[in-house]
Amino acid sequence: MYENVKKKYWRCHICGDIHYGDKPPAICPTCGMKNSFALTDSSEVSNVQGDVKYLLDTPEKLIKAWEEFVEKADFRLWDDKQAVHDLAVGELENMKNKGLRYCPCRITTGDRQKDIELICPCNFKAQGTWKEYGECWCGLFVKR
Repeated sequence: MYENVKKKYWRCHICGDIHYGDKPPAICPTCGMKNSFALTDSSEVSNVQGDVKYLLDTPEKLIKAWEEFVEKADFRLWDDKQAVHDLAVGELENMKNKGLRYCPCRITTGDRQKDIELICPCNFKAQGTWKEYGECWCGLFVKR
């Protein structure tokens, strides 16, 4: 009966909560934020919870996950497709070199607990750049 259900990993970009299912919860059970889950991959989850298979391993797959993330949101992806691609490449480089897809525009501290907040998408709506300019730190996500 459930053979065709494709479960995925989802991460709340506010609190980092991980959800495994065919779709993300509408409301994060941890922080209560609506529509806050972004598709993530098992590699990111394995760095937190244990060994699982890697899924978002190309810029194209990562960009598709971002496109799905913004579909029902009050923000969108930056119009500059080359810049978006470059940011995806940077995140994948951080994955390769640092173990998680940290925003390529932020400097990690080496303190895992602090650096978890730099995994993209981060809680960008709490940043000064969002409040002042309507975009996240690197400009990947912008207000509609």
